Amino acid sequence: MTENCRRGYRQRRDGLRAAGMVPLLCAVMIVMTGNIVSAGTYMSTKHGSEADRRVMDADFPYTTKGLCAHCHEQHASIDGQEPFPPAAEGATSYTLFRSNFGSSKNELCFACHELFSLSGMPLGYGRYGIYQGKTKYNSSIHKTDSGMVWNPDPSPPGPPFSASSTLTDAGNCHNCHNPHGYDDGSGLIPQMLFARDSKDTDIPAYEMGCEACHDGTQGGAGKDVKTQLNKAYAHPAHDYNDRHVIPETGASEGGSSFGNPPTYDKRHAECVDCHNPHTVVSGTTHTAATDGNAVSDVLKYVWGVEPSWPAIWTQPTSLTVRKPPTYSDGAQYEYQICFKCHSYYGLGTLTNAVSTITGPSGALITDQAWEFNRNNKSAHPVVVSLNNQSGSTAPKALLSGQMSSPWTAVGTQTMYCSDCHGANDETTTGAQGPHGSTRKFMLKGTSSKPNAQYWPTKSDGVTLWTLSDLGGATAGTDLFCVNCHPNSRNNNNVHQEGGHRGDGPISTLFCVECHSAVPHGSKRSRLIGYSSDPSPYDLNNNTLRITGYKKAAGPSSYGTGNCQSSCYADHTGAVSGAEP
Repeated sequence: MTENCRRGYRQRRDGLRAAGMVPLLCAVMIVMTGNIVSAGTYMSTKHGSEADRRVMDADFPYTTKGLCAHCHEQHASIDGQEPFPPAAEGATSYTLFRSNFGSSKNELCFACHELFSLSGMPLGYGRYGIYQGKTKYNSSIHKTDSGMVWNPDPSPPGPPFSASSTLTDAGNCHNCHNPHGYDDGSGLIPQMLFARDSKDTDIPAYEMGCEACHDGTQGGAGKDVKTQLNKAYAHPAHDYNDRHVIPETGASEGGSSFGNPPTYDKRHAECVDCHNPHTVVSGTTHTAATDGNAVSDVLKYVWGVEPSWPAIWTQPTSLTVRKPPTYSDGAQYEYQICFKCHSYYGLGTLTNAVSTITGPSGALITDQAWEFNRNNKSAHPVVVSLNNQSGSTAPKALLSGQMSSPWTAVGTQTMYCSDCHGANDETTTGAQGPHGSTRKFMLKGTSSKPNAQYWPTKSDGVTLWTLSDLGGATAGTDLFCVNCHPNSRNNNNVHQEGGHRGDGPISTLFCVECHSAVPHGSKRSRLIGYSSDPSPYDLNNNTLRITGYKKAAGPSSYGTGNCQSSCYADHTGAVSGAEP
Protein backbone atom coordinates (compact mmCIF):
# COMPACT_ATOMS: atom_id res chain seq x y z
CA MET A 1 0.00 0.00 0.00
CA THR A 2 1.49 3.40 -1.01
CA GLU A 3 1.91 6.20 1.48
CA ASN A 4 -0.81 8.20 -0.29
CA CYS A 5 -3.20 5.28 0.13
CA ARG A 6 -2.22 4.96 3.76
CA ARG A 7 -2.73 8.65 4.32
CA GLY A 8 -6.15 8.56 2.69
CA TYR A 9 -7.15 5.52 4.69
CA ARG A 10 -6.11 7.17 7.96
CA GLN A 11 -8.07 10.32 7.12
CA ARG A 12 -11.23 8.35 6.38
CA ARG A 13 -10.69 6.19 9.46
CA ASP A 14 -10.14 9.17 11.75
CA GLY A 15 -13.30 10.82 10.48
CA LEU A 16 -15.35 7.69 11.13
CA ARG A 17 -13.73 7.23 14.53
CA ALA A 18 -14.71 10.76 15.51
CA ALA A 19 -18.26 9.89 14.56
CA GLY A 20 -18.16 6.67 16.56
CA MET A 21 -18.32 4.57 13.39
CA VAL A 22 -14.91 2.93 13.22
CA PRO A 23 -16.09 -0.33 11.62
CA LEU A 24 -18.16 1.30 8.88
CA LEU A 25 -15.42 1.64 6.27
CA CYS A 26 -14.57 -2.04 6.58
CA ALA A 27 -18.14 -3.22 6.89
CA VAL A 28 -19.29 -1.79 3.59
CA MET A 29 -16.40 -3.54 1.81
CA ILE A 30 -16.00 -6.99 3.34
CA VAL A 31 -17.79 -10.03 1.93
CA MET A 32 -17.60 -13.12 4.12
CA THR A 33 -19.39 -16.48 4.53
CA GLY A 34 -21.68 -15.74 1.64
CA ASN A 35 -23.27 -12.70 3.27
CA ILE A 36 -22.48 -9.05 2.60
CA VAL A 37 -21.69 -7.33 5.85
CA SER A 38 -24.04 -4.51 6.76
CA ALA A 39 -22.63 -1.82 8.99
CA GLY A 40 -25.92 -1.44 10.84
CA THR A 41 -26.20 -5.15 11.49
CA TYR A 42 -22.59 -5.57 12.52
CA MET A 43 -22.61 -2.60 14.84
CA SER A 44 -25.68 -3.97 16.62
CA THR A 45 -23.95 -7.24 17.47
CA LYS A 46 -21.71 -8.03 20.42
CA HIS A 47 -18.77 -8.09 18.02
CA GLY A 48 -19.48 -4.70 16.52
CA SER A 49 -20.74 -2.77 19.50
CA GLU A 50 -18.10 -0.54 21.04
CA ALA A 51 -19.86 -0.96 24.36
CA ASP A 52 -19.77 -4.77 24.34
CA ARG A 53 -16.71 -5.83 22.39
CA ARG A 54 -13.70 -6.98 24.43
CA VAL A 55 -10.08 -6.85 23.27
CA MET A 56 -8.16 -9.72 24.80
CA ASP A 57 -5.59 -11.20 22.40
CA ALA A 58 -2.02 -9.96 22.75
CA ASP A 59 -1.54 -10.34 18.98
CA PHE A 60 -4.18 -7.68 18.40
CA PRO A 61 -2.65 -4.34 19.45
CA TYR A 62 -5.76 -2.22 18.93
CA THR A 63 -7.67 -1.25 22.02
CA THR A 64 -10.66 0.32 20.33
CA LYS A 65 -13.67 -1.93 20.85
CA GLY A 66 -15.63 -3.12 17.86
CA LEU A 67 -12.78 -2.60 15.39
CA CYS A 68 -12.73 -4.87 12.32
CA ALA A 69 -8.94 -5.02 12.63
CA HIS A 70 -9.24 -7.26 15.68
CA CYS A 71 -9.89 -10.13 13.30
CA HIS A 72 -8.80 -8.87 9.86
CA GLU A 73 -5.35 -7.70 8.72
CA GLN A 74 -6.25 -4.65 6.66
CA HIS A 75 -2.83 -3.96 5.12
CA ALA A 76 -2.77 -0.41 6.37
CA SER A 77 -1.16 1.38 9.26
CA ILE A 78 -3.33 1.81 12.31
CA ASP A 79 -1.95 3.95 15.10
CA GLY A 80 1.46 3.66 13.48
CA GLN A 81 1.54 -0.14 13.56
CA GLU A 82 1.09 -2.72 10.86
CA PRO A 83 1.12 -6.23 12.32
CA PHE A 84 1.02 -9.23 10.05
CA PRO A 85 -0.72 -12.56 10.49
CA PRO A 86 1.49 -15.01 12.38
CA ALA A 87 4.03 -16.55 10.02
CA ALA A 88 3.09 -20.07 11.07
CA GLU A 89 -0.40 -19.57 9.70
CA GLY A 90 0.72 -18.65 6.21
CA ALA A 91 -1.89 -17.13 3.94
CA THR A 92 -5.28 -16.95 5.61
CA SER A 93 -8.73 -16.76 4.09
CA TYR A 94 -10.42 -13.38 4.35
CA THR A 95 -7.14 -11.87 5.63
CA LEU A 96 -7.78 -13.20 9.12
CA PHE A 97 -5.11 -12.98 11.78
CA ARG A 98 -5.59 -16.69 12.36
CA SER A 99 -6.87 -19.30 9.98
CA ASN A 100 -10.37 -20.35 10.85
CA PHE A 101 -10.04 -23.47 8.73
CA GLY A 102 -8.09 -26.74 8.61
CA SER A 103 -6.25 -28.15 11.59
CA SER A 104 -6.39 -24.89 13.52
CA LYS A 105 -10.10 -24.22 12.98
CA ASN A 106 -11.74 -21.86 15.44
CA GLU A 107 -8.45 -20.58 16.86
CA LEU A 108 -9.34 -17.06 15.81
CA CYS A 109 -12.51 -17.27 17.89
CA PHE A 110 -10.73 -18.93 20.80
CA ALA A 111 -8.13 -16.15 20.84
CA CYS A 112 -10.69 -13.96 22.57
CA HIS A 113 -13.32 -16.34 23.85
CA GLU A 114 -10.86 -18.31 25.94
CA LEU A 115 -9.85 -15.17 27.83
CA PHE A 116 -13.18 -13.63 28.71
CA SER A 117 -14.27 -13.44 32.30
CA LEU A 118 -17.83 -12.16 32.16
CA SER A 119 -20.32 -11.54 34.95
CA GLY A 120 -18.40 -13.67 37.40
CA MET A 121 -18.31 -16.66 35.06
CA PRO A 122 -15.28 -18.99 34.99
CA LEU A 123 -12.57 -17.97 32.55
CA GLY A 124 -13.56 -18.69 28.98
CA TYR A 125 -17.29 -18.99 29.67
CA GLY A 126 -19.83 -16.86 27.88
CA ARG A 127 -21.87 -14.38 29.83
CA TYR A 128 -24.59 -16.90 30.67
CA GLY A 129 -22.75 -20.21 30.57
CA ILE A 130 -24.11 -21.53 27.27
CA TYR A 131 -20.58 -21.40 25.87
CA GLN A 132 -18.24 -23.10 28.33
CA GLY A 133 -14.83 -22.86 26.76
CA LYS A 134 -12.59 -24.39 24.13
CA THR A 135 -11.90 -27.67 25.91
CA LYS A 136 -15.56 -28.65 26.21
CA TYR A 137 -16.40 -27.52 22.71
CA ASN A 138 -13.47 -29.42 21.20
CA SER A 139 -14.80 -32.60 22.82
CA SER A 140 -18.35 -32.07 21.62
CA ILE A 141 -19.91 -33.86 18.68
CA HIS A 142 -20.53 -30.52 17.00
CA LYS A 143 -16.77 -30.14 16.76
CA THR A 144 -15.66 -33.71 16.16
CA ASP A 145 -18.31 -35.02 13.76
CA SER A 146 -17.37 -34.72 10.08
CA GLY A 147 -21.03 -34.08 9.33
CA MET A 148 -21.04 -30.89 11.39
CA VAL A 149 -21.36 -28.51 8.46
CA TRP A 150 -24.19 -26.15 7.69
CA ASN A 151 -26.67 -27.79 5.36
CA PRO A 152 -26.13 -26.19 1.93
CA ASP A 153 -29.86 -26.25 1.15
CA PRO A 154 -31.45 -23.66 3.46
CA SER A 155 -31.82 -19.95 3.05
CA PRO A 156 -29.79 -18.08 4.12
CA PRO A 157 -26.83 -20.08 2.91
CA GLY A 158 -24.29 -21.06 5.50
CA PRO A 159 -20.54 -20.66 5.19
CA PRO A 160 -18.62 -22.13 2.27
CA PHE A 161 -18.97 -25.89 2.28
CA SER A 162 -15.62 -27.44 1.43
CA ALA A 163 -15.88 -31.04 2.62
CA SER A 164 -14.04 -32.23 -0.45
CA SER A 165 -10.99 -30.08 0.26
CA THR A 166 -8.33 -30.41 2.91
CA LEU A 167 -9.66 -27.24 4.53
CA THR A 168 -12.97 -28.66 5.67
CA ASP A 169 -15.52 -26.47 7.39
CA ALA A 170 -16.68 -29.32 9.65
CA GLY A 171 -16.67 -28.27 13.29
CA ASN A 172 -16.23 -24.57 12.62
CA CYS A 173 -18.01 -22.04 14.81
CA HIS A 174 -19.20 -20.32 11.65
CA ASN A 175 -21.40 -23.25 10.70
CA CYS A 176 -23.94 -21.76 13.08
CA HIS A 177 -22.65 -18.26 13.76
CA ASN A 178 -22.13 -15.33 11.42
CA PRO A 179 -19.43 -13.24 13.16
CA HIS A 180 -20.75 -10.09 11.49
CA GLY A 181 -24.34 -10.73 12.48
CA TYR A 182 -27.26 -11.83 10.39
CA ASP A 183 -30.39 -9.73 10.01
CA ASP A 184 -33.30 -12.08 9.39
CA GLY A 185 -35.61 -9.23 8.47
CA SER A 186 -37.76 -9.57 11.57
CA GLY A 187 -36.89 -6.12 12.85
CA LEU A 188 -35.54 -7.63 16.04
CA ILE A 189 -31.99 -7.08 17.22
CA PRO A 190 -29.73 -9.01 14.84
CA GLN A 191 -28.02 -12.06 16.21
CA MET A 192 -24.84 -13.85 15.26
CA LEU A 193 -26.83 -16.95 14.29
CA PHE A 194 -27.87 -17.92 10.79
CA ALA A 195 -31.31 -18.89 12.08
CA ARG A 196 -32.98 -18.22 15.37
CA ASP A 197 -36.78 -18.50 15.15
CA SER A 198 -38.79 -21.66 15.50
CA LYS A 199 -41.97 -21.67 13.43
CA ASP A 200 -41.98 -23.65 10.20
CA THR A 201 -43.58 -20.63 8.51
CA ASP A 202 -40.54 -18.53 9.30
CA ILE A 203 -37.72 -17.74 6.95
CA PRO A 204 -35.35 -19.25 7.93
CA ALA A 205 -37.53 -22.14 9.07
CA TYR A 206 -35.28 -23.70 11.69
CA GLU A 207 -35.45 -24.10 15.42
CA MET A 208 -32.51 -21.92 16.43
CA GLY A 209 -30.64 -23.28 13.43
CA CYS A 210 -30.67 -26.82 14.85
CA GLU A 211 -33.06 -28.19 12.26
CA ALA A 212 -30.81 -27.14 9.41
CA CYS A 213 -29.08 -30.43 10.20
CA HIS A 214 -31.51 -32.28 12.46
CA ASP A 215 -34.21 -32.74 9.83
CA GLY A 216 -32.98 -36.05 8.45
CA THR A 217 -31.02 -34.49 5.59
CA GLN A 218 -27.75 -34.13 7.43
CA GLY A 219 -26.59 -36.83 9.78
CA GLY A 220 -29.11 -39.54 8.95
CA ALA A 221 -32.79 -40.19 9.59
CA GLY A 222 -32.01 -41.29 13.16
CA LYS A 223 -31.31 -37.65 14.01
CA ASP A 224 -34.47 -36.28 12.41
CA VAL A 225 -35.72 -34.29 15.38
CA LYS A 226 -37.85 -31.99 13.23
CA THR A 227 -40.19 -34.85 12.35
CA GLN A 228 -40.62 -35.68 16.03
CA LEU A 229 -41.43 -32.07 16.94
CA ASN A 230 -44.09 -31.98 14.22
CA LYS A 231 -45.98 -34.94 15.72
CA ALA A 232 -49.34 -34.50 17.44
CA TYR A 233 -48.01 -34.85 21.00
CA ALA A 234 -44.78 -32.93 21.24
CA HIS A 235 -42.90 -30.28 23.12
CA PRO A 236 -44.19 -27.10 21.47
CA ALA A 237 -40.96 -25.86 19.90
CA HIS A 238 -42.76 -25.13 16.62
CA ASP A 239 -45.75 -23.36 18.13
CA TYR A 240 -44.41 -19.87 18.78
CA ASN A 241 -41.58 -17.40 18.23
CA ASP A 242 -39.38 -15.10 20.24
CA ARG A 243 -40.48 -16.15 23.70
CA HIS A 244 -37.12 -17.57 24.61
CA VAL A 245 -34.67 -14.92 25.68
CA ILE A 246 -31.27 -16.52 25.21
CA PRO A 247 -30.31 -17.21 27.73
CA GLU A 248 -32.80 -17.19 30.56
CA THR A 249 -31.61 -15.29 33.60
CA GLY A 250 -32.33 -18.21 35.88
CA ALA A 251 -34.43 -15.98 38.12
CA SER A 252 -38.01 -17.03 38.65
CA GLU A 253 -40.64 -16.13 41.18
CA GLY A 254 -42.74 -19.07 40.15
CA GLY A 255 -43.87 -18.90 36.57
CA SER A 256 -42.50 -15.45 35.78
CA SER A 257 -40.02 -16.82 33.24
CA PHE A 258 -42.94 -18.29 31.32
CA GLY A 259 -45.72 -15.87 32.19
CA ASN A 260 -47.65 -15.99 35.42
CA PRO A 261 -50.76 -18.15 35.79
CA PRO A 262 -53.26 -18.33 34.30
CA THR A 263 -51.74 -16.63 31.23
CA TYR A 264 -48.35 -18.33 30.71
CA ASP A 265 -47.81 -16.20 27.63
CA LYS A 266 -44.01 -16.58 27.69
CA ARG A 267 -43.92 -20.34 27.95
CA HIS A 268 -41.41 -22.00 25.64
CA ALA A 269 -39.57 -25.26 24.95
CA GLU A 270 -36.60 -24.57 22.71
CA CYS A 271 -33.77 -26.95 21.81
CA VAL A 272 -31.31 -25.13 24.07
CA ASP A 273 -33.62 -25.52 27.06
CA CYS A 274 -32.59 -29.18 27.14
CA HIS A 275 -29.38 -29.35 25.09
CA ASN A 276 -26.19 -27.29 25.12
CA PRO A 277 -24.94 -27.23 21.50
CA HIS A 278 -21.40 -26.34 22.59
CA THR A 279 -21.01 -29.32 24.93
CA VAL A 280 -23.25 -32.14 23.66
CA VAL A 281 -21.08 -35.26 23.51
CA SER A 282 -21.31 -38.04 20.92
CA GLY A 283 -24.47 -40.09 20.61
CA THR A 284 -24.18 -41.79 23.97
CA THR A 285 -27.54 -41.85 25.69
CA HIS A 286 -29.02 -43.12 28.92
CA THR A 287 -29.32 -46.88 29.51
CA ALA A 288 -32.47 -47.63 31.47
CA ALA A 289 -32.00 -49.07 34.96
CA THR A 290 -28.22 -49.08 34.58
CA ASP A 291 -26.86 -45.56 34.99
CA GLY A 292 -29.39 -44.09 37.39
CA ASN A 293 -30.80 -40.63 36.82
CA ALA A 294 -27.58 -38.67 36.16
CA VAL A 295 -27.64 -36.56 33.00
CA SER A 296 -26.54 -38.38 29.85
CA ASP A 297 -24.03 -37.04 27.35
CA VAL A 298 -26.67 -35.31 25.24
CA LEU A 299 -27.90 -33.37 28.30
CA LYS A 300 -24.60 -32.36 29.86
CA TYR A 301 -23.91 -28.79 30.98
CA VAL A 302 -27.54 -27.69 30.68
CA TRP A 303 -28.90 -25.78 33.65
CA GLY A 304 -31.72 -27.07 35.82
CA VAL A 305 -33.43 -26.57 39.16
CA GLU A 306 -33.30 -28.68 42.31
CA PRO A 307 -36.21 -28.36 44.76
CA SER A 308 -35.94 -28.17 48.51
CA TRP A 309 -38.37 -30.92 49.43
CA PRO A 310 -41.28 -29.85 51.66
CA ALA A 311 -43.80 -31.93 53.60
CA ILE A 312 -45.90 -34.64 51.97
CA TRP A 313 -47.97 -33.55 48.94
CA THR A 314 -46.91 -29.92 49.20
CA GLN A 315 -45.69 -27.72 46.37
CA PRO A 316 -41.91 -27.24 46.37
CA THR A 317 -41.50 -23.48 46.04
CA SER A 318 -37.82 -23.15 46.94
CA LEU A 319 -35.63 -24.31 44.06
CA THR A 320 -31.89 -23.94 43.59
CA VAL A 321 -30.94 -22.86 40.08
CA ARG A 322 -28.03 -25.06 39.05
CA LYS A 323 -26.22 -22.96 36.46
CA PRO A 324 -22.86 -21.22 36.11
CA PRO A 325 -21.04 -19.62 37.76
CA THR A 326 -22.14 -21.24 41.03
CA TYR A 327 -22.71 -24.62 39.40
CA SER A 328 -20.33 -24.81 36.46
CA ASP A 329 -21.64 -28.20 35.30
CA GLY A 330 -25.32 -27.25 35.48
CA ALA A 331 -27.90 -29.93 36.14
CA GLN A 332 -26.78 -33.20 37.73
CA TYR A 333 -29.94 -35.16 36.97
CA GLU A 334 -32.35 -35.27 34.08
CA TYR A 335 -35.36 -34.38 36.24
CA GLN A 336 -33.71 -31.05 37.15
CA ILE A 337 -33.90 -30.03 33.49
CA CYS A 338 -37.55 -31.10 33.25
CA PHE A 339 -38.47 -29.23 36.43
CA LYS A 340 -37.55 -25.90 34.82
CA CYS A 341 -40.97 -26.08 33.17
CA HIS A 342 -42.84 -28.77 35.09
CA SER A 343 -42.71 -27.31 38.61
CA TYR A 344 -43.37 -24.11 40.56
CA TYR A 345 -40.36 -22.66 38.72
CA GLY A 346 -42.30 -22.65 35.47
CA LEU A 347 -45.91 -22.92 36.66
CA GLY A 348 -46.17 -20.66 39.70
CA THR A 349 -48.40 -21.26 42.71
CA LEU A 350 -50.95 -24.01 42.12
CA THR A 351 -53.76 -25.72 44.00
CA ASN A 352 -53.59 -29.50 44.36
CA ALA A 353 -50.66 -29.60 41.90
CA VAL A 354 -52.84 -28.82 38.87
CA SER A 355 -52.19 -25.90 36.50
CA THR A 356 -54.56 -24.21 34.06
CA ILE A 357 -52.51 -25.28 31.03
CA THR A 358 -54.01 -27.94 28.80
CA GLY A 359 -51.21 -30.00 27.33
CA PRO A 360 -51.13 -31.44 23.80
CA SER A 361 -52.67 -34.70 25.08
CA GLY A 362 -55.76 -32.89 26.37
CA ALA A 363 -55.06 -33.08 30.11
CA LEU A 364 -54.13 -30.27 32.46
CA ILE A 365 -50.39 -30.04 33.12
CA THR A 366 -49.39 -30.83 36.68
CA ASP A 367 -46.51 -29.86 38.96
CA GLN A 368 -44.20 -32.85 38.66
CA ALA A 369 -41.83 -31.71 41.41
CA TRP A 370 -44.90 -31.81 43.66
CA GLU A 371 -45.66 -35.35 42.47
CA PHE A 372 -42.10 -36.68 42.78
CA ASN A 373 -41.55 -35.14 46.22
CA ARG A 374 -39.45 -37.66 48.13
CA ASN A 375 -41.68 -37.06 51.17
CA ASN A 376 -44.77 -38.39 49.42
CA LYS A 377 -46.09 -41.84 50.28
CA SER A 378 -45.32 -43.12 46.79
CA ALA A 379 -43.60 -42.08 43.59
CA HIS A 380 -41.79 -43.66 40.70
CA PRO A 381 -38.04 -43.49 41.50
CA VAL A 382 -37.18 -40.47 39.37
CA VAL A 383 -35.70 -38.34 42.15
CA VAL A 384 -34.54 -41.04 44.60
CA SER A 385 -34.68 -44.82 44.77
CA LEU A 386 -37.72 -46.30 46.50
CA ASN A 387 -35.67 -47.27 49.56
CA ASN A 388 -34.85 -43.56 49.90
CA GLN A 389 -38.42 -42.33 49.37
CA SER A 390 -38.62 -40.65 52.79
CA GLY A 391 -42.38 -40.50 53.07
CA SER A 392 -42.97 -44.10 52.08
CA THR A 393 -43.74 -46.76 54.66
CA ALA A 394 -42.60 -50.38 54.61
CA PRO A 395 -42.64 -52.27 52.38
CA LYS A 396 -41.38 -49.43 50.17
CA ALA A 397 -40.48 -51.27 46.99
CA LEU A 398 -42.38 -53.95 45.15
CA LEU A 399 -40.96 -57.46 45.07
CA SER A 400 -38.36 -58.40 42.48
CA GLY A 401 -40.77 -60.92 40.97
CA GLN A 402 -43.28 -58.15 40.33
CA MET A 403 -40.88 -56.35 37.98
CA SER A 404 -39.46 -56.92 34.50
CA SER A 405 -35.75 -56.95 33.76
CA PRO A 406 -33.78 -54.70 34.04
CA TRP A 407 -35.85 -53.26 36.91
CA THR A 408 -35.51 -56.20 39.30
CA ALA A 409 -33.01 -54.56 41.68
CA VAL A 410 -36.03 -53.28 43.59
CA GLY A 411 -35.62 -50.38 45.96
CA THR A 412 -32.16 -49.33 44.81
CA GLN A 413 -32.68 -48.17 41.22
CA THR A 414 -33.53 -44.72 39.90
CA MET A 415 -34.91 -43.79 36.52
CA TYR A 416 -35.23 -41.03 33.96
CA CYS A 417 -38.38 -39.17 33.03
CA SER A 418 -37.45 -40.27 29.51
CA ASP A 419 -37.54 -43.95 30.50
CA CYS A 420 -41.30 -43.51 30.16
CA HIS A 421 -41.62 -40.54 27.80
CA GLY A 422 -40.19 -40.46 24.30
CA ALA A 423 -40.89 -41.04 20.62
CA ASN A 424 -43.33 -43.72 19.54
CA ASP A 425 -40.66 -45.03 17.12
CA GLU A 426 -37.68 -44.54 19.42
CA THR A 427 -36.90 -48.26 19.53
CA THR A 428 -36.66 -48.47 15.72
CA THR A 429 -35.50 -45.54 13.61
CA GLY A 430 -36.72 -42.42 15.38
CA ALA A 431 -34.63 -39.85 17.20
CA GLN A 432 -34.49 -40.66 20.88
CA GLY A 433 -35.86 -38.50 23.66
CA PRO A 434 -39.17 -36.80 24.50
CA HIS A 435 -39.30 -34.51 21.47
CA GLY A 436 -42.63 -35.74 20.12
CA SER A 437 -44.81 -38.77 19.54
CA THR A 438 -47.99 -40.04 17.93
CA ARG A 439 -48.97 -41.40 21.37
CA LYS A 440 -50.58 -39.32 24.09
CA PHE A 441 -48.28 -38.14 26.86
CA MET A 442 -45.33 -39.27 24.70
CA LEU A 443 -45.51 -42.70 26.37
CA LYS A 444 -43.01 -45.08 24.82
CA GLY A 445 -42.50 -48.82 24.68
CA THR A 446 -39.38 -50.91 25.03
CA SER A 447 -37.50 -53.05 22.52
CA SER A 448 -39.41 -56.12 23.74
CA LYS A 449 -42.78 -54.33 23.91
CA PRO A 450 -42.52 -51.49 21.36
CA ASN A 451 -46.28 -50.95 21.21
CA ALA A 452 -46.89 -50.81 24.97
CA GLN A 453 -47.63 -47.09 24.77
CA TYR A 454 -51.23 -46.63 25.97
CA TRP A 455 -52.48 -45.32 29.34
CA PRO A 456 -55.01 -44.69 30.86
CA THR A 457 -57.06 -45.62 27.78
CA LYS A 458 -56.55 -48.25 25.13
CA SER A 459 -55.47 -47.46 21.59
CA ASP A 460 -58.95 -46.19 20.70
CA GLY A 461 -58.40 -43.30 23.13
CA VAL A 462 -61.70 -44.00 24.90
CA THR A 463 -61.85 -47.47 26.47
CA LEU A 464 -60.24 -47.72 29.90
CA TRP A 465 -57.97 -50.57 30.91
CA THR A 466 -59.43 -53.10 33.36
CA LEU A 467 -58.06 -55.89 35.55
CA SER A 468 -59.74 -58.39 33.27
CA ASP A 469 -57.64 -57.01 30.40
CA LEU A 470 -54.45 -57.90 32.24
CA GLY A 471 -54.98 -61.55 31.49
CA GLY A 472 -55.42 -60.95 27.79
CA ALA A 473 -53.05 -60.60 24.87
CA THR A 474 -53.79 -56.92 24.17
CA ALA A 475 -52.70 -55.74 27.61
CA GLY A 476 -49.48 -57.68 27.25
CA THR A 477 -48.53 -55.75 24.13
CA ASP A 478 -50.31 -52.39 24.39
CA LEU A 479 -50.70 -51.46 28.06
CA PHE A 480 -47.93 -49.04 28.97
CA CYS A 481 -47.52 -50.40 32.51
CA VAL A 482 -46.43 -53.86 31.34
CA ASN A 483 -43.11 -52.43 30.17
CA CYS A 484 -42.00 -52.74 33.79
CA HIS A 485 -44.87 -54.53 35.58
CA PRO A 486 -45.60 -57.88 33.88
CA ASN A 487 -48.51 -60.13 34.86
CA SER A 488 -49.93 -57.38 37.02
CA ARG A 489 -53.16 -59.27 37.61
CA ASN A 490 -51.33 -61.95 39.57
CA ASN A 491 -48.93 -59.73 41.49
CA ASN A 492 -51.09 -59.24 44.58
CA ASN A 493 -54.20 -60.75 46.08
CA VAL A 494 -56.28 -57.62 45.39
CA HIS A 495 -55.76 -57.93 41.67
CA GLN A 496 -56.58 -61.63 41.87
CA GLU A 497 -59.97 -61.06 43.47
CA GLY A 498 -62.66 -62.35 41.14
CA GLY A 499 -64.90 -59.39 41.77
CA HIS A 500 -62.12 -56.95 40.94
CA ARG A 501 -61.48 -58.81 37.70
CA GLY A 502 -65.13 -58.66 36.65
CA ASP A 503 -66.00 -62.20 37.74
CA GLY A 504 -68.19 -61.06 40.61
CA PRO A 505 -70.97 -58.54 41.18
CA ILE A 506 -68.95 -55.85 39.37
CA SER A 507 -68.79 -56.31 35.61
CA THR A 508 -65.48 -54.45 35.28
CA LEU A 509 -63.06 -52.60 37.50
CA PHE A 510 -60.96 -50.00 35.72
CA CYS A 511 -57.36 -49.49 36.80
CA VAL A 512 -58.07 -45.78 37.30
CA GLU A 513 -60.87 -46.54 39.76
CA CYS A 514 -58.14 -47.28 42.32
CA HIS A 515 -54.95 -45.75 40.95
CA SER A 516 -54.14 -42.18 39.99
CA ALA A 517 -54.41 -41.57 36.25
CA VAL A 518 -51.16 -39.57 36.55
CA PRO A 519 -48.81 -42.22 37.95
CA HIS A 520 -45.88 -39.97 38.85
CA GLY A 521 -46.45 -39.88 42.59
CA SER A 522 -49.15 -39.68 45.22
CA LYS A 523 -49.72 -38.67 48.81
CA ARG A 524 -50.92 -42.25 49.26
CA SER A 525 -49.03 -45.51 48.98
CA ARG A 526 -48.97 -47.53 45.77
CA LEU A 527 -50.16 -44.54 43.71
CA ILE A 528 -53.69 -44.92 45.13
CA GLY A 529 -56.09 -42.08 44.38
CA TYR A 530 -59.22 -40.95 46.23
CA SER A 531 -62.49 -39.88 44.68
CA SER A 532 -61.90 -36.46 46.25
CA ASP A 533 -58.81 -35.92 44.08
CA PRO A 534 -59.10 -33.43 41.21
CA SER A 535 -58.74 -34.18 37.52
CA PRO A 536 -56.45 -35.30 35.91
CA TYR A 537 -55.59 -37.56 38.89
CA ASP A 538 -59.25 -38.56 39.01
CA LEU A 539 -59.74 -39.07 35.29
CA ASN A 540 -62.53 -36.78 34.08
CA ASN A 541 -63.43 -36.10 37.73
CA ASN A 542 -65.65 -39.18 37.83
CA THR A 543 -63.53 -42.32 37.91
CA LEU A 544 -61.79 -42.86 41.28
CA ARG A 545 -63.92 -44.75 43.82
CA ILE A 546 -61.70 -45.22 46.88
CA THR A 547 -62.26 -43.00 49.93
CA GLY A 548 -59.91 -44.69 52.41
CA TYR A 549 -56.80 -46.87 52.03
CA LYS A 550 -54.04 -48.42 54.16
CA LYS A 551 -51.02 -50.21 52.72
CA ALA A 552 -50.82 -53.88 53.69
CA ALA A 553 -47.74 -55.61 55.06
CA GLY A 554 -47.20 -57.37 51.74
CA PRO A 555 -48.77 -58.00 48.32
CA SER A 556 -50.75 -61.00 49.61
CA SER A 557 -52.02 -59.40 52.82
CA TYR A 558 -54.80 -57.16 51.58
CA GLY A 559 -58.35 -57.47 52.90
CA THR A 560 -61.52 -55.45 53.10
CA GLY A 561 -60.06 -53.59 56.07
CA ASN A 562 -57.46 -51.98 53.80
CA CYS A 563 -59.94 -50.26 51.51
CA GLN A 564 -63.00 -48.08 51.82
CA SER A 565 -64.89 -47.50 48.58
CA SER A 566 -68.25 -47.48 46.87
CA CYS A 567 -67.50 -50.71 44.99
CA TYR A 568 -68.97 -53.24 47.45
CA ALA A 569 -71.23 -53.11 50.46
CA ASP A 570 -68.50 -54.65 52.63
CA HIS A 571 -66.05 -51.90 51.55
CA THR A 572 -68.05 -48.97 52.92
CA GLY A 573 -66.69 -49.13 56.46
CA ALA A 574 -64.01 -46.69 57.56
CA VAL A 575 -60.40 -47.90 57.37
CA SER A 576 -58.50 -47.74 60.64
CA GLY A 577 -55.28 -45.77 60.09
CA ALA A 578 -56.26 -44.73 56.57
CA GLU A 579 -53.79 -42.57 54.68
CA PRO A 580 -54.88 -38.92 54.14
